[in-house]
Amino acid sequence: MTTLTITKAKRLAAEIIHGTSVKSKVKETVKVAYIQTINGTSDDKALVALWEICATDKPTLAVIRSIFNRVTKAVHKELDMDKPAMCVKDGQLVEVQKRGGKGGGAEGGEGGEGEHTLNDKGEAVPVLTEDTARYKAAFETLIRMAKKEKDAAKAEALSVAMNLLAAKI
Repeated sequence: MTTLTITKAKRLAAEIIHGTSVKSKVKETVKVAYIQTINGTSDDKALVALWEICATDKPTLAVIRSIFNRVTKAVHKELDMDKPAMCVKDGQLVEVQKRGGKGGGAEGGEGGEGEHTLNDKGEAVPVLTEDTARYKAAFETLIRMAKKEKDAAKAEALSVAMNLLAAKI
């Protein structure tokens, strides 16, 4: 555990200020790009690329998902569009799906994908499909490989592969 000193506090505060500034720029850029996409003056490739690059890191994916949710909902409200927030799925800009199940698109995050069943405790758990089972087995293999890997570049490649695969599980 590190001790917080005045010097460290100043450095951390500067990083938070910088992070907040970057987040504001990203929000504005996403808003402008999304409006251009709606108007047909630009395609959604840059928005999809931004999402997919951020998706390689789970905490960053959560941040970009939050930005897309807030910004796209606000744009829809400004333009008087009855439409849920947007996210990226399978390389496409799509409406978020209602939490708790597939279908309809309503307010909320992009969670709730796939079918669920109740376990013996009455808790909702995802139904294990053949694809999910294959992905989990592959993920476990990648974890074992990453633990043994000495080469930094190969370890990083395995880490990226695991992050991408984790999104499918």
